[in-house]
Amino acid sequence: MINSKRTDYHPKFFKNNFYHIYNRAVGKDKLFFNDGNYRYFLKKYSFYLSDKIKTYSFCLLPNHFHLLISPETNESEVITEQFRKLFISYSMAVNKQQNRKGNLFQSNFKRKVITDNSYLIQVVYYIHANPLHHKMINDFTKYKFSSYKKIIGTGKTRLQRKEVLDWFSGINGFIEYHQERRDNVFADFYVMEE
Repeated sequence: MINSKRTDYHPKFFKNNFYHIYNRAVGKDKLFFNDGNYRYFLKKYSFYLSDKIKTYSFCLLPNHFHLLISPETNESEVITEQFRKLFISYSMAVNKQQNRKGNLFQSNFKRKVITDNSYLIQVVYYIHANPLHHKMINDFTKYKFSSYKKIIGTGKTRLQRKEVLDWFSGINGFIEYHQERRDNVFADFYVMEE
């Protein structure tokens, strides 16, 4: 039997809830054309959102991105507006760089509420494994525009590193979880992206 209940891709943001955020380029366009674009997006993301949300994991791919976040406020409209400002600011810079016009991102970014701890750690893995799923790289742990290396690293980061590692019972558990599931890319997660 087909489930007729439609997934709500735009639930309100509430403080301390976890959300899987994702968006993609319009049509078959790219979001990121060079390494500088990835870094610029992260810089703008930090500028517009670092005082409104906590970030737990991310992955930026050429035509889409994924984030795992938790709001620090119940001001859902404010957070949505800050994302809108991020997308506009980034789009203006890339449009100028690429001599293009029009929207770069799909108009409404999607967000899915994370409902339990088991699902939460699966989403962290899913976000990190995304480059493997899209056949961009054979070893997603080496992908440079995801949070995987930052989480296992010791350098300064705005990611909630300690909390993420605690979910996996430490750095060894985090690495083992990702290694054990390396060939198991969750098909049902990818259907959710549509």
